[in-house]
Amino acid sequence: MPTILCTLAEISDNGKEILQKTPDGPRYLMLFRHSDHVHGYHNVCPHQGRNLNFAPNRFLFDPAGKLVCPHHGALFDVASGECLQGPCRGASLRAIDVFVDGDNVFLAD
Repeated sequence: MPTILCTLAEISDNGKEILQKTPDGPRYLMLFRHSDHVHGYHNVCPHQGRNLNFAPNRFLFDPAGKLVCPHHGALFDVASGECLQGPCRGASLRAIDVFVDGDNVFLAD
């Protein structure tokens, strides 16, 4: 059964961080919205394994809308998760399978 993560309205223009409790411990997810479509990823930079937010629910973006790692400046495409520039260029964020149903965002099982 899918797990509800949040509502569409809870995802700001700057994204949303979700703490998910699992049997293996907590994991942090990040959600980014484009209209009624949501992209989800584990909140872990592939370069150093650090979170991509600089404060709770606070992510950096460049003027073109690319996600910026606050630790070393790598740029990520939010739609694909691919690192476009920086020390992990060519690597990708680890996607999570999410879907929207009505006003809710779900994690697919």
